Amino acid sequence: MSLRATNPRFGARVASARATLARRRARPGRVDVVPRAGPKNRLREKEAKKRSSSARDYEREMDDYVEKHVAPATRALDAARARPERRSDAQRFIRKVQRKVKKASQKAVDALLPRDAGAFRPRADVPARVGAPGTYATVYRPQRPNPASAYGRAAAAWGTLFACAWIALKVINRENPLRAIGSAFKGVGRRAPPPGATGPGRWVGDRSLGGRQVWVPATADRFRDERKRLEGALDDVPEDANVKPGSATKARGNEKKTSGAAKALPAWWTPPSPQYVPPGRKEALIQVAKAQGATLAAKRVSGAGFSADDIADFRAACAAAGERGCAVKSVGPESARVAIFRAAADFAVTDAMRGQAGATSAFNTPVGPFLVGLSDDLSLDAHKCVSIVMADVAVRVRGAVVQAGAGLRSNDSVATMLELNKLVDLFNTFPFTPDAPELDMLSVGLRSRLSEDERRRICDEFDAISNGEHSAVVRVAVCGASDSAYE
Repeated sequence: MSLRATNPRFGARVASARATLARRRARPGRVDVVPRAGPKNRLREKEAKKRSSSARDYEREMDDYVEKHVAPATRALDAARARPERRSDAQRFIRKVQRKVKKASQKAVDALLPRDAGAFRPRADVPARVGAPGTYATVYRPQRPNPASAYGRAAAAWGTLFACAWIALKVINRENPLRAIGSAFKGVGRRAPPPGATGPGRWVGDRSLGGRQVWVPATADRFRDERKRLEGALDDVPEDANVKPGSATKARGNEKKTSGAAKALPAWWTPPSPQYVPPGRKEALIQVAKAQGATLAAKRVSGAGFSADDIADFRAACAAAGERGCAVKSVGPESARVAIFRAAADFAVTDAMRGQAGATSAFNTPVGPFLVGLSDDLSLDAHKCVSIVMADVAVRVRGAVVQAGAGLRSNDSVATMLELNKLVDLFNTFPFTPDAPELDMLSVGLRSRLSEDERRRICDEFDAISNGEHSAVVRVAVCGASDSAYE
């Protein structure tokens, strides 16, 4: 169909143009000049025909390329979009989880690094009504940023993150995080330890001081509980070693135990020689001794503990005063005095195992006379003090024997010899008698830790080191007596 048929106006314009051209050609005196076709014009026409025949039709080539390469892919994509996508239940679940993880991670990032606070927060439009009541004119004004809420959420998110990391670290270290949290809350509101207190402890009420709160440290002495158990267990040991435990229990109600005053004191319990006290200075020296006793009492109340120098200063002040028990009241009740003597006995036994029980001890004096004088200064019973010292010695003997057994198992003869040499030095200062009840109890406890062969080898090694001294005592303590009350 031609353009003239489709557009009547265009056809009318073409007819009008043709009529105008005919009128101009029909004017009188008009001469039409027809140019003669020369050689130059024919050459130009020939070149124009050649160019028109050799020209490429780029539009047709582009249409062919699109039809050949692009159209099939486009039709395939359209067909794929038209048909519904087929996915399995697993694929849909994985896709759903991926979307949720992505959304949660984005929320976590936004919570940890708030971008909607301060200058980073986008300005949101909030409707606000203006005008007279009853009108519905509404304008939108930008909402002001609120950085406090954003940073608060960020702080809560970071706190949660650190809490989870702390719990994970406790679990990795095989610790109970709930117990750590409970101990932290348990310590809230508790009274703080006094100044100078070292290590853990607790406040207790001392009835001898009128209910006053006293700080009792949890001492690091690993032999304290064993000494107390051994001191109490010695009261249940039958007096006759040949008597069986059952018969001793029957006879306990009929026979009275031997009193402490009738028992003989050991050979190392020798009272020190008294010192000369000038008549005019006795009262002043007594006041000095009381001041030293008050110092020990203050350290006991504060939980600072007793040092060897403190006990030595108290003993020197009491010895200079020349009066037995002159500073007892300043020290405190009997429990306080027993605690001081027990600390002194621990220092003395330690020096004895090191071979420094003489003038090189922690008290700068032989430990035996020092303990005897200290018991007089504290007004303690001599047999009770001997029981405290020998209980400490028994505990140290058991520890040394166990360490010697460990040296035998590891084929470390040097460690075994060193431990047994400690026993030689200890027995030279605080010797046991072969029939001492502490030795019988030690043998019973060592049977569960050392075999019979190991106990026999320890006794042989001790005989070689000590040249036969105290061999009977060590043999009873390690291997046990033939007439033991626990057989």
